Amino acid sequence: MNKKKILFLPLILTLTGCEELSSTTPITTPSTSSPSTPILSTEDKNDAEAINILVGGQAVDSIDVNEGETVDIEVEVLPEGVDQDFTYTLSDETIATFDGTTVTGLHYGTSILTITSTATSYVSKSIFINVTEVISQTDVGSGLTVSDPIYIGNEGDSEPIEVYFLEMQHIYSDSIFIKKGAVEILIDAGYAYDGLYISDFLAEHMEDDRLDMLVVSHSDGDHIEGLPNALADIENISLMVDYGGVNSGIVGNIREEYIAKGTQYHSAYDSINYLNGASDRYYLTDDFYVDILDTGNYIAPTDNNASNPESVACIFTYKDFKFFTGGDLTSAAERDLLANEDLPEVTLFKAHHHGSNGSNSQDFLDTINPKAVGISAARADRFGTTPGPSTPSNTYNLDASSGHPYDEAIQRIYSAPRIKSNKNVYWNAVNGTMHFTSYGTDDFTFQGSPTMKGYYDLTLTGGTPIWSDELNDFENKVTGEENLKFHETKAFKFRGYDQLIDL
Repeated sequence: MNKKKILFLPLILTLTGCEELSSTTPITTPSTSSPSTPILSTEDKNDAEAINILVGGQAVDSIDVNEGETVDIEVEVLPEGVDQDFTYTLSDETIATFDGTTVTGLHYGTSILTITSTATSYVSKSIFINVTEVISQTDVGSGLTVSDPIYIGNEGDSEPIEVYFLEMQHIYSDSIFIKKGAVEILIDAGYAYDGLYISDFLAEHMEDDRLDMLVVSHSDGDHIEGLPNALADIENISLMVDYGGVNSGIVGNIREEYIAKGTQYHSAYDSINYLNGASDRYYLTDDFYVDILDTGNYIAPTDNNASNPESVACIFTYKDFKFFTGGDLTSAAERDLLANEDLPEVTLFKAHHHGSNGSNSQDFLDTINPKAVGISAARADRFGTTPGPSTPSNTYNLDASSGHPYDEAIQRIYSAPRIKSNKNVYWNAVNGTMHFTSYGTDDFTFQGSPTMKGYYDLTLTGGTPIWSDELNDFENKVTGEENLKFHETKAFKFRGYDQLIDL
């Protein structure tokens, strides 16, 4: 179950001797050595010209050391033969210490070590001491209390929360991956074909073969059929929460497989009713948790399938960052949720049901007032079409002008107060796999990726698709939009949204 890695703190200062230090923050001298106490001495008292700080015989400008570990250094006063006496200061002794020959890492962060020639006080050298934290999982908790979170150990306190809306290639499909340091969560897995891509994505982004949480929103095929492929290389799951009902089909098989390996399993129904050891809040770490929200529609243990209105709704919270995801909840289910819960404003919202008109009601959107909305949907193909490379005969919806998301939902999304102001709306069909990052504030940075599927500008050819044998693709594929907001893309205009929405 151990997850281990080392995080390196980015260098954010420029080395210019002592000048980077604030004049209001005096440098203190470690008690192990007074600034006036020489560490080494020679009889030659000529003026010094420069100082080298060496690790393993090599001059360095920074030193990386793990918490609780040490690095031996040498100080060389130049030119050769001059007095080797020196004094030193550290900008922050809570982060690292130095005794004249050894640096010891104490706490994650950066301290500045300054070495000054005793004989020539204006000659000095400053380097960064970057103390890194070692990430390691030591156990799995119940997740029921802040003192017994799912992830026990050091998951990477300094790491941001990352939310990925994975680009699916089937007609719509849905899959979300959340990562906070070494804590990793998967929500749904699209169709079977999509599950293959998800498996590769997890292998690239996970620390090991353990998922800390799996959420399955409801039983529609575009959310669950990819699970067996997606989880093919996942050995363990710490916590699984799904839509409930009897153990049957794909999700029932997954429950049985991982429960036998020690997975804690709870249904949404049990969670909101505190049955069978479940809770409506699960702590992933002491400051990162998920709330299972009461829609009033979760299926009972004796039921078989959960359709759109029975989707699991939840909010993931890390400090001031909140992410709301609710599968394919309908507008009626959203009204039930508003009646049952006092919902907060959120930083990020996954549009319900791929941006469907029958979801994303105005009252609901105004209440959660998201700072950003991600629409999880591919450029639509005909239903039942197997994804694959472009072919001359498949000209359906090449310009992404039809399919999810739909007009009325888009109008309502852009009418939500904060979205009306900032226009932070993104869609897989133009932004590829969408990556939202936050350090625990009610804000985010966004990074898209070149789309796997893409779409084409047919206005350049009079609306007629033109196949190119040289490209082995249609001409005029739209590129370079992956980091744009939806309203800045060609697809927004192709769908006529520029005429519907007052920008």
